[in-house]
Amino acid sequence: MAALGNISTGGRHLHHYNFGIATLAAVGLIAVRGHGQAVGHPAVAAAYSAGTALITDEFALLLDLRDVYWAEQGRLSVDVCLGILSVLGTYLTARPPFWHEIATVTRHHVSSTAKRRLTPAP
Repeated sequence: MAALGNISTGGRHLHHYNFGIATLAAVGLIAVRGHGQAVGHPAVAAAYSAGTALITDEFALLLDLRDVYWAEQGRLSVDVCLGILSVLGTYLTARPPFWHEIATVTRHHVSSTAKRRLTPAP
């Protein structure tokens, strides 16, 4: 091991996305083979979130296969990742029934507006 925050083994630097991938693999194993109580446990959700954050943090490195975290390309990559995670987080937080209700109300509004326009005025 090297300085705080840098982990090396056999002379190779381990980036923290490696730990994120391992964490997501463990959570996937729990989801596939775990008991019902373990699958819905908040600790599993927290582990999934932590693993995703570890991967997202070094997304530029995964795309470019270079450590450009502090360069402009790295900043753009982090911004894009945060944007994607924000949209997905908003969707998942609002839960699908919310979006289903929005779609139902919108469909009803569009169809009633179309019917009014097609009905001749008296």
